[in-house]
Amino acid sequence: MNTLCTDIVPIIVTYNPDDCTLCSAIKVLASQVETIVIVDNGSNINVESNLRALTEAEVSRIKLLALKQNYGLGMAYNHGIAFARQLEAKFVLLLDHDSIPQHDMLEKLHNAFTCLEKEGKLIAAVGPRYCFPDTIGMSEFIRVTPRGFERVVCTNLCEYIRVDFLISSGTLISLNALNQVGNMDETLFIDHIDTEWCLRTQSKGFEIYGVCNAMMFHALGDRQIRIWWKRWRNIPCHQPFRYYYMFRNSALLWQRTNMPVVWKNADRLRIFYLLFFFSIFSPNRMANLKMMLKGLTHGLRGVSGKL
Repeated sequence: MNTLCTDIVPIIVTYNPDDCTLCSAIKVLASQVETIVIVDNGSNINVESNLRALTEAEVSRIKLLALKQNYGLGMAYNHGIAFARQLEAKFVLLLDHDSIPQHDMLEKLHNAFTCLEKEGKLIAAVGPRYCFPDTIGMSEFIRVTPRGFERVVCTNLCEYIRVDFLISSGTLISLNALNQVGNMDETLFIDHIDTEWCLRTQSKGFEIYGVCNAMMFHALGDRQIRIWWKRWRNIPCHQPFRYYYMFRNSALLWQRTNMPVVWKNADRLRIFYLLFFFSIFSPNRMANLKMMLKGLTHGLRGVSGKL
């Protein structure tokens, strides 16, 4: 039986969501929290009418904030955060519409946050590992080093690991940290919103941890390509427009003085690898290349917001 986490408000951002996945996530959360906020980013479908698989008790926990158009992930999260503040929540749990928490994920994140605070640490956020649907591979946490991005492997001896950033979906964030550091950067629209906030938060003295035994299912990209490069890797493939935002937002963040130099160097190397791989080996090669170069050009020119 899950413990009711009355101080947490989950925020699910939707954009034309799959009904089954969304309902599955809500069912998991409804037994653990009092209020679930859904921020719909201008979907072409009626999200509220597509929740028929839920019970009345589950539906009663939902607060739907329907935006008139797609304002981006950052603004959608900020709308949900503002509502959580009105409820005087202590935490928000950020979720994309393609993520399904395991039944005990929320409790394990909450317990880890509490334990870390008792150790005297100033914690901003904790996040789970995730596995891709239809695969047995688990994600790993990442640190930034002078050698680039390095994986941090969970072992049986580690309950939680200090990391440099987490993907937004599945992350449990303290409202105290949000109040001191600020909300998500809406100008990025999508991609690197989580990276920017995590690094900004750490610059203010907060710490971020990955929780090894907290799990969720998460679809990263439209599909996965499995390749061997020093090790077996699952590479997520996206639609070409997503590469525009990845490359543009990287270029925007490279120019910000508050972003760590070590991250900028590591990210430039990552962008080079992505440019090489997705313009040669992936489907839609020419479309990908066009959007990557357009994103880089716009980022270096300071263009932000929605494409």
